[in-house]
Amino acid sequence: MVDQSLVSVIIPCYNEEETIGLCLESFINQTYKNIEIIVVDDGSTDNSKKVVKNYANKYNGKIKLIELPHGGVSRARNVGARYACGEYILFAEADGMYARNYVERLIAALEDNDVGGSIGGLRIAWSNRNNVIVRYWNSRWKAYLELVQEKRIPVIGAWAFRKKVFEKAGGYNEDLNCGEDVDLANRIERMGYKIEFVSNTYMYHKDPDTLTKLIRREWWGSVNCKKFRELWNLEPQGIGKMLFIGRNLLAFLLPLYLILACTHSIYWILPFFGVLFAESIFAIWYDIWLRRSFIIALRKRDYKLALAMPFICWVEIRTRALGIFYAMLKGE
Repeated sequence: MVDQSLVSVIIPCYNEEETIGLCLESFINQTYKNIEIIVVDDGSTDNSKKVVKNYANKYNGKIKLIELPHGGVSRARNVGARYACGEYILFAEADGMYARNYVERLIAALEDNDVGGSIGGLRIAWSNRNNVIVRYWNSRWKAYLELVQEKRIPVIGAWAFRKKVFEKAGGYNEDLNCGEDVDLANRIERMGYKIEFVSNTYMYHKDPDTLTKLIRREWWGSVNCKKFRELWNLEPQGIGKMLFIGRNLLAFLLPLYLILACTHSIYWILPFFGVLFAESIFAIWYDIWLRRSFIIALRKRDYKLALAMPFICWVEIRTRALGIFYAMLKGE
């Protein structure tokens, strides 16, 4: 029985003193009991290590702490995997809190030898707010769950692996600061394994719960993902690159269009709304994931979210595009 196999839960941690305790408790209280918990502190400068040590003392060695100088999440995960004693390894995030059946469900999916990795189902925004930003993320992750179950979009990434498969794949690419989980899952699929989506469990995750936090995450995510985009040929090239640059230059001119509309001709408002339409309403209609998120908002009769979605999508898409543009110009 897979229940008798040891599972190593590996949690990289960098300045997560506010959440790491609740994350650890969620794994201590799992229905699957045969686990070891390895926290890899990636050079935290807050009280994260102190919190982990307190839990390690309380639970008598069930939790191990590995301390490293700051070197990035991929290296932290790989180091944790080298210390893992389990036949299975499951990676978690220090700003996440996991359902009691999370380990049980993800490891059960790995009983099939054709499955190289598994990923948990519903993701829920972990916040004490209930504003449109939080509800936006929840509608996005609910849409992802539905679309994957319908096989209309592919599974993105994986979090649990048989250790032998993980090692055969070479672990995480330590050159990547973003998209490292997607990169690993793609390499495992190229080896001939399946990635199993486990719909009957869930996790809470600290997604942005204000517009400012959303902008900050999208910006740095886009800047840091340049190497991932280059590795998987996702960086704009050729005509696509020219159109991408032109699109960003048009966006820079948005304030000018409004000034010209007020001082010269009202017709200058047309390119202003054209750019906004392309990155908001058109994006919701064109993108299957955004479209399903909008439908979910309507299904729940959350009309405030439905009305706010074009603006939120515009901010998200525009910030992401500017981050990619900045990284392209800077060569990072």
